[in-house]
Amino acid sequence: MSETTQALERPAGGCPIRRSAVRVSIATALLLGFGTLVLVAVASVLILGFSTSTRNTAALLTDKVILAMDGMTVRVRAQLDPAQYQAEFLVASIQRGEIDTSDETRLGQNLRSALAASPQITAVSFLSADSHWTVARRTGPNDAEVITMPPPPNSDFLMQEMKAAPVARWVDPVWSEEEGTSFLTVRAPVRSKSGKFLGAVLVGVSFADLSGFLGELDSSQGVTAFILFDADHVLAHPALIGRTFNLAGRNPPLPTLSDLGDPVAAGIWQRQPPGRVVARDGMGGKLRDLDFRQASVGDVDYVYLLRDLSGYGAQNWTLVMALPQREVDQEIRRVRWFGLGGVAILLVSVALSLILGKTISRQIRGLSHAASSLRDLDFHAVPYLPDSRLRELSDAAAAFNTMLTGLRWFESYVPKALVLRLIRRGDHAGSILSEERDVTVMFTDIKGFSTLAQNMTPAQTASLLNEHFTLLSACIEAEGGTVDKFIGDAVMAFWGAPDEQADHAARALRAAAAINRCIRQSYDEAVAQGRPAIRLRVGIHSGPVVVGNIGTSSRINYTIVGDTVNAAARLEALGADLADPAAACIVLASADTVDAAADCGVPMTDVGEFSLRGRTGQVRVWQLADGLHGPREPVGPTGQTIGEPGLEPACPQLPITTPS
Repeated sequence: MSETTQALERPAGGCPIRRSAVRVSIATALLLGFGTLVLVAVASVLILGFSTSTRNTAALLTDKVILAMDGMTVRVRAQLDPAQYQAEFLVASIQRGEIDTSDETRLGQNLRSALAASPQITAVSFLSADSHWTVARRTGPNDAEVITMPPPPNSDFLMQEMKAAPVARWVDPVWSEEEGTSFLTVRAPVRSKSGKFLGAVLVGVSFADLSGFLGELDSSQGVTAFILFDADHVLAHPALIGRTFNLAGRNPPLPTLSDLGDPVAAGIWQRQPPGRVVARDGMGGKLRDLDFRQASVGDVDYVYLLRDLSGYGAQNWTLVMALPQREVDQEIRRVRWFGLGGVAILLVSVALSLILGKTISRQIRGLSHAASSLRDLDFHAVPYLPDSRLRELSDAAAAFNTMLTGLRWFESYVPKALVLRLIRRGDHAGSILSEERDVTVMFTDIKGFSTLAQNMTPAQTASLLNEHFTLLSACIEAEGGTVDKFIGDAVMAFWGAPDEQADHAARALRAAAAINRCIRQSYDEAVAQGRPAIRLRVGIHSGPVVVGNIGTSSRINYTIVGDTVNAAARLEALGADLADPAAACIVLASADTVDAAADCGVPMTDVGEFSLRGRTGQVRVWQLADGLHGPREPVGPTGQTIGEPGLEPACPQLPITTPS
């Protein structure tokens, strides 16, 4: 890294900006960034989408079955729970004395009313402690009868059981010879307010209506639904609708899976025996109360979901849903196609992101290269940036081009060499304090410039001065000098600031020798071509000055002030009295400068002591000895000549540069 670059990267406080040890190019960052971000983003969306789709598919399938199972559960409980509610209501009414169990007529009317209020109930009865059994049962959709029947065969056992029972409870299905079907019964003990056992309320429910509901579910949702009492006996199934079975003597009095003639229901335990096999739950707990089974019926695979139903007897029932495996596979295939499509989109997205990243990085890289080239402050060598279709890059390019144009103009008005030296020192505008320092000051002036300019147009005058100042500035800056300002046709320059230059006097004399060489060469060429020729006076003096920022907050200059500056200007004016009319350039330097320069190789001739306007005392003056022209008429005593009069210093030739 160059010294200028290091200085430019030092902030106003003077401490270097800490740079990261590991840096990557914008192209790498964008390519990796865009590619990685798109890869992560699209892959994340794909994974989440695929996972969500898989879960949603499973949820939809599960919800379909759960909805059906919930419907089954609700329908079963809606069929059975009213029986228990009605039994408890009748018991409470008898206990309050609202129903007189000794009045069989009124008791029968109350039982018939209870039957009418609950269409789910098939029969309701009261079995007294002395074995009188009053029964109200349905004889049609809108009709019922009340009869007195002999006590059931197990009445004694039933009475003992009811005396011990605290509340109503369900018992396992029983067979009714009169109805030719099985009933599920809820039995509730009846006691007086004093606690005397009066008998039992018995409420029976048939499963015919429940099988009809399962048939509707089968046709509407495309599933096979049934209810198992145990692993082999069926409580409800669409195949039971309109069918009768002689189940007398069976325990329990229910049809078996083989009685149904439904191969789907019969295949439920095909691969796994009865028992709990809990399905893996990925649905937030929805499947926790479900069991899972599979079976093949013919050439069709089936999935069975099972749920336990409790509260209706000593044994839990099982609600079963069976659906074809192909319905599940069809949804899964859709998810797989979604996954493949997502992978294709992922690859295309990554490719497009890489192309976009490369395109943007190319433009940003151009901006970076252009910005990096500003480090050397060679603004004319920095190219303008092209426009971009990206708004921010277009704005950045426009701002950079505007800045570059302004910097090119500033370069013309601000001494670039001075700025570079200040930057290398690490100074900034607020940190440069005025100080006293020994420097060497040079003043130049064109002899007879006003007369010369009278015969020239303004453009010709400006062109002549620009060419002249370019030549002088090149000679001055070649020796590390600072061109302080242009004053009309005059130039003021100095050495020894801002950089410490122990040989500032020698540098100034070498620059003056180069200027003399250039001016003589330019003069000879102009005379030969018939163009206006420039004659120049140069004054040089060394001594203490105040150097630093001088001016206001809105306009400030790094310059020097002091008597040394005035002395250099007076020496330049003295050249008008000492110059040989044939000389194109006369260079006068004070003894202070010559002494400070020591043996610098520049030939100088002591031309005596002179009084300078505005100063007291005499100043010993030396003139540059170029070997061609000597002093015109020395006023003071002449002295020795030092250096080699025949020295021909180099004359820098730089093109004139104007702002673009």
